[in-house]
Amino acid sequence: MKKTKSKFVMMPGHKKWRQFCNRLAGPEGCDFKDGGWKCDSSLKRPFARKILADMGANVEASLLAFESSGGYCDCEILFNVDR
Repeated sequence: MKKTKSKFVMMPGHKKWRQFCNRLAGPEGCDFKDGGWKCDSSLKRPFARKILADMGANVEASLLAFESSGGYCDCEILFNVDR
């Protein structure tokens, strides 16, 4: 039986954290530019969900970790969790 690698929880300090934040802040995420950005201000966090899945992270565990630091929506992950 082939052993599968367990998925990681994304959090500050993880080796892929900066890559995650850059993607979330960029065009595939909140798209910060000229003082504006996109965010639906909900716990759905569609941009973070997609990026986390693409990066191979444990999506649900990562989102729970973000909530513990005030990351209740996509933009709050960048404002509150990425200090």
